Amino acid sequence: MTGDSAAARQRRLTLIVAGLVVVAIALVLFTGPLKPGGGSTANSSAAVTTPAGTDSASKPAASAPAAPKPATGEYRGPVPILMYHVIKAPTASTPMAELWTPAETFKETIALLKKDGYSGVTLDQVWKAWHGGAGLPAKPLVISFDDGYLSHSVTAKPILEAAGWPGVLNLEGKNIGPGGLTTHQVEGLIAAGWEIDSHTLTHPDLTTLDDATLKSELVDSRKLLQDKFNIPVNFFCYPAGANDARVRAAVEAAGYYGATTVDPGIASKSDNPYLLPRIRVNGTDSAATVAGRVSTGNGVSGGY
Repeated sequence: MTGDSAAARQRRLTLIVAGLVVVAIALVLFTGPLKPGGGSTANSSAAVTTPAGTDSASKPAASAPAAPKPATGEYRGPVPILMYHVIKAPTASTPMAELWTPAETFKETIALLKKDGYSGVTLDQVWKAWHGGAGLPAKPLVISFDDGYLSHSVTAKPILEAAGWPGVLNLEGKNIGPGGLTTHQVEGLIAAGWEIDSHTLTHPDLTTLDDATLKSELVDSRKLLQDKFNIPVNFFCYPAGANDARVRAAVEAAGYYGATTVDPGIASKSDNPYLLPRIRVNGTDSAATVAGRVSTGNGVSGGY
């Protein structure tokens, strides 16, 4: 009896061990081999599930809109430059509400201008066309934005992308970061074909500054953008349009090819390159109003 009992116990032990081995193998096959720290390769590489319950790994990644193709053509004449600020509807208490253009109005304006045959270009492309480089489409148009507001990235950028147009952002150094645009957002604008130009570091009235401070606002703002985003920064925009002969000479000495103002008109190669006019857009301007000003160069003076 003793021998039989020992043999029975041995068989039961063998069966238990075999069962445990089978369970362990099943666990490894189901979860993947254990990693140091208790995780498993299956869990660590599992596809993220979307809120709708679908496996995101089974879907192709959404591709970012391509940057606008380089504008080409034979045109080398005058080019209107529109001046925008915030692309968002103002509230009843918004200061300087005329500088806030509702997103829907901006979208309608871009759609109408494109329907009228205009093509969005950058100031750099205009400059090159005026100085022996590649020509422009028959009806070129620059869409410029001052300061560097969040709406330039989240609202204006996708609307212009849908049209296949770039924008030109006149960016203040102090508006890179909290309250303005993040570095990543500016990089997104550049990737979408936008041109980034300088609008000083702190948006002062340049005519009131001493020579050293003036030079810093012009030179350091340009260097900041060049170093941070690896871009040329060849153009400047006067804060509120304030400039005089001393300021213009300092802008030229800082290495800029030209500068834009807040004076109405259509920019031309025959203009003083440091006094390029722009057409200011107010938030109450309809799409038809803006289209009319683009064709004539008429508009209100002033900017901020």
